[in-house]
Amino acid sequence: MIEIDGSYGEGGGQIVRSSLALSAITSIPIKIINIRAGREKPGLRPQHLTAVNSVRKVCRGTLEGAEVGSKELVFTPGKIVGGKYSLDIGTAGSTILVAQTIIPILFTADKKSRVKITGGTHVMKSPCYDYFENVFLPAIRLMDAKIESRMIKPGFYPKGGGQVELEIEPSKIKGNSEWPEESEIHSIIRLSNLPLSIAMREKKILLNNGIEDVKIREEKTFSPGNAITVYSGLKGSYSLGKIGKRAETVAQEAVDELKTETGNVDRYLADQLLIYAAMAEGETSFSTSKITEHFKTNSEVIKKFHKRKIETGENSVRVI
Repeated sequence: MIEIDGSYGEGGGQIVRSSLALSAITSIPIKIINIRAGREKPGLRPQHLTAVNSVRKVCRGTLEGAEVGSKELVFTPGKIVGGKYSLDIGTAGSTILVAQTIIPILFTADKKSRVKITGGTHVMKSPCYDYFENVFLPAIRLMDAKIESRMIKPGFYPKGGGQVELEIEPSKIKGNSEWPEESEIHSIIRLSNLPLSIAMREKKILLNNGIEDVKIREEKTFSPGNAITVYSGLKGSYSLGKIGKRAETVAQEAVDELKTETGNVDRYLADQLLIYAAMAEGETSFSTSKITEHFKTNSEVIKKFHKRKIETGENSVRVI
């Protein structure tokens, strides 16, 4: 059994998610202590708990300490089983973070899986669905991942209720060093239960910044919401509206963040690709704008399960 300190480095929920996924894939039991110890609300939150329980479901393992607020978890993985799964976070917790926990596991399953996840699709401190669909999934498909997704409906804070459906086929992940770049910038404005004038003000900012491909999606959801995703190739950014935040600010934040991204993949995707690079047959390399603390923490967790060498330069990553 491997013991993992959940307060190490960045000390967030990613340690729990990565550890569980890698435990399931490698069949190595784990004990995680000090879960999110330095956070305002330490221990497991509902979205972490859904991720934890979903891993146990898909690999029929045994789990101790799986409850909201728990700071310690013991997991013994079993056989990974593909099939049909329905996962409900019960809050506006991130559906995408739950998805990213179980996707690499189900690539190693014995048959195709269909997974529906209910919760938040566009929420704080996590990738939104539009980034997931247009940046993350194209990137892992370049590593021979066989996966499709659709958003049945969006979900915003505080009620959530959004639904994402995934179709995941068993896939032999392969290393990759060729990441296509694109010059055109695309944008998606999500608006729910709010005046269309907000989206039009945001569109004007995007057009003023030279972004001509602007899609506006109006929807009805349990909670009002506004989100903007801008992306170009395998680099993207995302800004979330909130009460008191001007529409122009929401749009400009998304544009300004994308402008900081250089290299083959953005800083967030660099982190998200690590687990696939560790699983892959062959070498993976890419360049990015920044090696984040989140990346460094994830890298140390991965090294506990895989003997792959993760080399990092100032803006480069190589997994061999």
